Amino acid sequence: MPDEALLVARVLFWVFAAGVLLLPMRWSLFCFILASHMDITSLTFNSATAVGFENTIRIAGLPMLLLLRTGFTSLEGLTWTLPQKIWLALIGYAAIAGFWSGFPLAAIKMVAYLIAYFVLYMIFCRAWGERWLDIGLLRLVAWSVIALAALQTFVLGDVWGGLEERFTSFSAPQYFAAFLVATLAVLMFSGDRGWYHYLTCGGLMAAIVLSGSRYVFVSMVVLAVIGCFQLAAGRHGSLRWRPNLRKMVVTLGLAAAGIGILVAYLPYNRIDELVGAVSEDDATVEDVGTFAWRLGIYEDVLEHLGKRTGPELFFGSGTSSGAALMLNHDPDHYDREGIDANRVLHSEFLRALYEWGIPGIGLLLAFVIATTAGFVKKIAAEGGGPALAFAGALPSIVLGLAIENMLASAASAGGVGILVAMTFAWKGERVDAGDRSWGGARDQFLDGEFDVSGTALPTGP
Repeated sequence: MPDEALLVARVLFWVFAAGVLLLPMRWSLFCFILASHMDITSLTFNSATAVGFENTIRIAGLPMLLLLRTGFTSLEGLTWTLPQKIWLALIGYAAIAGFWSGFPLAAIKMVAYLIAYFVLYMIFCRAWGERWLDIGLLRLVAWSVIALAALQTFVLGDVWGGLEERFTSFSAPQYFAAFLVATLAVLMFSGDRGWYHYLTCGGLMAAIVLSGSRYVFVSMVVLAVIGCFQLAAGRHGSLRWRPNLRKMVVTLGLAAAGIGILVAYLPYNRIDELVGAVSEDDATVEDVGTFAWRLGIYEDVLEHLGKRTGPELFFGSGTSSGAALMLNHDPDHYDREGIDANRVLHSEFLRALYEWGIPGIGLLLAFVIATTAGFVKKIAAEGGGPALAFAGALPSIVLGLAIENMLASAASAGGVGILVAMTFAWKGERVDAGDRSWGGARDQFLDGEFDVSGTALPTGP
């Protein structure tokens, strides 16, 4: 990694970390979200045998700091729903399964990721309820993240973009894109309007295309389709999805223009490769970039599962033990010291079955089903509203679990984006359609009303 890029990344991370500690809660959360895009040590150390200092602070230190700053009131007001109980059970089983995995340090990290998800969920729920987070601040976050990506990609040499030089912040492109589509889902179903709001949504869409994440691009298309429908009251108080023709025309027009620009000016973009594979009669899914490589991993996982005894299949081979499979599957690419055991199988569903057995895959599926059912009930009860943001984010969540390593991205960009969308859907309030302002974040900056009371910052002259 170029020394200049690493230095800038570290300076930015510690600036954001200081903001989490010192600024009012509203801006503390703003800094934390930006810090989640600063994935530094994954590029500079051996994951299997070491613990990166900055990543430890980001994954464990900053969430606990936010929890401390709320005075643990996030825990006091917690309503223990079924999904939360299932998630705690998954954490417990992952911790127990770490004893027979053969990768103890990686197993500890995995348990820490799962705990971080739980803690951050509580914090973000409180943040939306207290209005520390709102749509105005989220728009500011969106543009700030895009600015970070522009700095990393076009100024610092695009180290995080990999060999393909993809557009991304200081994090993996797929996590960067996952954050963007989750943020887009919130904005689309926030009820807000105005040119700045639409410009922000357009900026997010453009950044997703430039990131080259195919599964996030597909998720964005599904999100756009969902956005073309609206809930309307039917007979006997029922709700029905009805198409909005104006939104459909606009969406189709933007899609056609976007694909045309993509083919003309970005012929080597990963998404262009996906569009080509779909449009060509003789193309298959194996022609799409790394998909054939992933299929090879999945086939190897299923082959190993088929050879297991009953107890091995039931209990799994242990938390993070997928690393052992990948060391044999692709020895030219992985070694025992450098392998990131929690980010190698590229399917959380298969990973749960392989490492945690029947209890693990059962708990993970139960969590997804129970969470989805809860939001479906909320959508029906409220006639739509912010809860629709979960419906918009659900495709990226399911696809991310199916073909990515989302369980290990708790305090990373992708995981934080998912949590922002889920907690807005659960605790957020719909913006008044008549409000055309940029939101509270912009107003506080422009009016100079930057409240620092109740923080470590001086308030006197």
